[in-house]
Amino acid sequence: MALSDLAVYSEYAYSSMTEVLRQKIDLFNAATGGAIQLRAAAHQGDYSDVAFFAKISGLVRRRNSYGSGSVAEKKMAHLVDTMVKVAAGTPPVRLDPGQFKWIQQNPEVAGAALGQQLAVDTMADMLNIGLGATYAALSGQSAIIYDATGNTAPEDTMSFGNMNKGQAKFGDQASQISAWVMHSKPMFDLYGKNLTNSAQLFTYGTVNVVRDPFGKLLVMTDCPNLSYVDATPDPDVTIYTALGLVPGALIIDQNNDYTANEEAKNGDENIIRTFQAEWSYNVGVRGFAWDKTNGGKSPNDAALLTSTNWDKYATSHKDLAGVVVKVK
Repeated sequence: MALSDLAVYSEYAYSSMTEVLRQKIDLFNAATGGAIQLRAAAHQGDYSDVAFFAKISGLVRRRNSYGSGSVAEKKMAHLVDTMVKVAAGTPPVRLDPGQFKWIQQNPEVAGAALGQQLAVDTMADMLNIGLGATYAALSGQSAIIYDATGNTAPEDTMSFGNMNKGQAKFGDQASQISAWVMHSKPMFDLYGKNLTNSAQLFTYGTVNVVRDPFGKLLVMTDCPNLSYVDATPDPDVTIYTALGLVPGALIIDQNNDYTANEEAKNGDENIIRTFQAEWSYNVGVRGFAWDKTNGGKSPNDAALLTSTNWDKYATSHKDLAGVVVKVK
């Protein structure tokens, strides 16, 4: 095995990862109706800030054409939408040259296999963190949460009635909700209540997207951040949180900064060689800005999933990422 074999492996791992991931991202963006957007970007620094003008409340007033006197002025103000950069990477992966020699295998085959695995796990990581951050941000806003867990069984599980009560939190803007994202348990509760799905839109790894008879997109993924254990009752009960999202609710920007490194080491029974990679992506939730002071830079999972690290800047709750429905 030549010294260049590992470089070949690294190149093929990256090529396979980026090609497969790009194809699936395009499919996923279309299949979710743009509620979850995975995009290519190149953000500099720890945060991505976008400033824009806030909506002026009471911009139109009633005027007395026969009156006089001063009128309170209104001011134009800026709001800032802040996305935060999340650092990700792989652990060292053992790629001892003797492995390939022993089985007479081309390193390109292993490289393609690793690249495909990395593409699946990268998408899962981005979605798990993105959905967890979205729920964390929305969970602090009682105006958009419908809690069905106190209902009498079976109305404490997922149903179109509970989903309807959830989207009603958006009032006249309920039609903006384009997709529901939920764990497989509440999704199968819907199936069990005679839901017939007519279209299978997208499947990749642990993510499944279908369309219900009313045209709403239902995204099923066993994201660990869409459920939690409520230790209050006895025995403990698992609570599932379904997110009703509007277009652009969750934005995940890949920064195209993938870096891979190979390292060889002597002194062991066999030559040891490892592969390690790292990259980053930015996460943003509609209507919320990342709190730079409390959340900080290069946050870990615990920080990203903390509600108080996402500051609401939207004036109305109808301008947020969506609604939350809690079920058993």
